[in-house]
Amino acid sequence: MALYRPSQTLWEEAYHLWDTDGIIWFPDTDIFENVIFDRVLRKLHKLLVNEFFIPVYFDTHRGNQSFLLKPLEDNLEFIFNSGQQREYSILIEHELLSGGTFSRNQIKQVAETYERVKKLLYNNINYDNNWFDGRVESITTSRDDESLLSAIQFNCVSRELSTN
Repeated sequence: MALYRPSQTLWEEAYHLWDTDGIIWFPDTDIFENVIFDRVLRKLHKLLVNEFFIPVYFDTHRGNQSFLLKPLEDNLEFIFNSGQQREYSILIEHELLSGGTFSRNQIKQVAETYERVKKLLYNNINYDNNWFDGRVESITTSRDDESLLSAIQFNCVSRELSTN
């Protein structure tokens, strides 16, 4: 096997890769992947940021309108010899501050936003190799003294492969 070392700009023959200096080799450990964050939350964040000019957060709502992503559930569906299949539930909240007044236009704006989110997620039922069977399970709306809130529950399935 040939091994290229970019720092030295040279090729060398490597017969035993695990004996080569500078190569980190972990033969007995499983490689960790944070699936719910890397494959689901980060990709949802990317979809929402690319579609809307509304900030997306993971901790708390900020500004006059924002999205908030909250993981709800991580359920095992199947287990295989080489991995598992899991279903993830994510709550996508959209908050619009209204200043205590709730006009027809504000309610229309909130409804248009969650309809666009629903269509965006429908168009991405299968998102690369990150998830499949993505679907909006439910949408609920509520309001308090200062804001209108939409809660969109998104479920998807992902397969995790193991090296065991």
